[in-house]
Amino acid sequence: MKRTVFAVMLVLVGMAMPATLVAAPGEETKTESSQQIVLNSFKDNWAISLEGGADFGLGRFDSHASFGQRIAPVFGLNAEKWFSPVIGLRLGADYYGVKGATLWGNGIETGRFDNGYFKQSYALITPALDVMGDLASLFCGYRERVYSPVLYIGMGIPIGVSDGAAKGVNMDMRGGLLNRFRLNDAWAINLDLRFDVWEASIAGEGNHGKTFAALVGVTYKFKNRGWDAPVVPVVAPVVGKYSDAEGDALVAQLRDANRKIANLEQQLAECQNRPVEKVTEEAAPVVTVYYNINSSALQPKDKVVLKAVAKAIKANEGKKYIITGYADSETGSAAFNAKLRKARAEQVYDALVSYGVSPDQLEQKTSEAKLDRFGSYVLDRAATITPAE
Repeated sequence: MKRTVFAVMLVLVGMAMPATLVAAPGEETKTESSQQIVLNSFKDNWAISLEGGADFGLGRFDSHASFGQRIAPVFGLNAEKWFSPVIGLRLGADYYGVKGATLWGNGIETGRFDNGYFKQSYALITPALDVMGDLASLFCGYRERVYSPVLYIGMGIPIGVSDGAAKGVNMDMRGGLLNRFRLNDAWAINLDLRFDVWEASIAGEGNHGKTFAALVGVTYKFKNRGWDAPVVPVVAPVVGKYSDAEGDALVAQLRDANRKIANLEQQLAECQNRPVEKVTEEAAPVVTVYYNINSSALQPKDKVVLKAVAKAIKANEGKKYIITGYADSETGSAAFNAKLRKARAEQVYDALVSYGVSPDQLEQKTSEAKLDRFGSYVLDRAATITPAE
């Protein structure tokens, strides 16, 4: 059995020790502390705990003792080292008082029960090493919790400290659940539920003794206590602003816009290459004389204007001017309007000649076109004087 126990312990310790080697300061590869195990240096995450309680004898013949006669005190002092939030080691020493019943006297009995079995009572001090695993950090990720269930398995070397027990116990295999309740960063309260199997000859129970213990204690954590898990920046996933259908519609709109741009560029190029059309504008009249309906008589104000025009024409002896008579087509007959156009042109001609203008500078004609550009036919009752080309 000793070889089996040591083999199990070596495997468990071997699982923990590589974490110590990896945990060089400043070289940890860590992501979010709630997602992966993080590692610190060997000098960090140490703790000490003190606990006390009672054990209950479960040996082969212990059931022949009453419940109260199978209870004995247990005390423990332990040092802990956590290599990660998941795995750690606990080294310490426990005092066990063991009580129960045995079939025959073996040097540690304290009398006999009424049923004929012997009373058994002895004490042990057991240096022990436990491998511990934090179940919450293992399955849910590391974070500071109020409650942490810690499962452990270990072995010890019992030392008898009572008469008759000094040489009777050789090995202790144990396992249990350490219920840890966090008070603050440094302190925690523990409820330790433990089962021990003794490789013993003193109890006379087929080479094994068994106890169940419940202990309550406190733990103090030395600095540094936490785990330096850096927070890796989380890049938010890129979410497309548009759906595939919307994207296809935008692409179609872009293609249509490109086609329109190409068409406009082509039209611009055609306009730039098109010959410039010469626009001939009708010469603006020098003056326009307006008449009353069905009349060709000049008004006094018109004669004043024509005197000024005559002076300007005489100043340009080498230039000719055309006098054009108009009539509105909305009133009167075509024959009457033709005579009226001619008469209006003659009235202006005669007035200019009377003011000293040479007849050689003047030419008369009529036009059936509309003189007014604003749609008012009354303004067609006029005669104009324009420079000849």
